[in-house]
Order: sequence, then structure tokens, then C-alpha cells
Amino acid sequence: MRHSVHCVHCLCVELYTAIYTYASDEAGDLTFNEGDVISVVRMDAEWWTGSIGQRSGIFPGNFVKKYEERQVAAPAASVEEVELACSCTVSQSH
Repeated sequence: MRHSVHCVHCLCVELYTAIYTYASDEAGDLTFNEGDVISVVRMDAEWWTGSIGQRSGIFPGNFVKKYEERQVAAPAASVEEVELACSCTVSQSH
């Protein structure tokens, strides 16, 4: 079973993987390393909003690609944890 959308804190988010490292000293930016898994909550043109663990901020959307479960990195929360913490529906495809 493949889960394409996860609900965290009742905000529907999609998981993306960083294809490049993004480093910034700007307040409000989310910095990350290539291969990090990011929970994306908003996509506004070129700048997206997401989080990694407890860190959140904006970043360039062209630095990421959709997360694929066969990748080595794991999402921050399992589907079971998300379902327990949220009343939203989790979209699934088989």
C-alpha cells in the first residue's frame, strides 16, 4: 500500500525529498540537505512552506521532488501515528 498524502495536526501535507541542499541565513527559511524528507503544507508558486521535524519555513519548490516510499529516508511520522493524531482522512493508493 502506498500513502501519498499524510495528515499532520489536521493539515493535509505531502511528503517531498530534497534533491539539492538548501542553505539560507534568512529568518523564516527552511534549510535542508539533499535527501531530507520534507512535509509540504503549502505551495505558492516558486516558494513552498514545509517542515522537517520541529523546524519549519519556506524554501524553493524546485529543490524537491515527490517522496517515494522505496527511498532510504523515512518520513517523520508513520501512517499509524498520523491516523491516531488526526481525524482527517489519509489518502491511499494500492
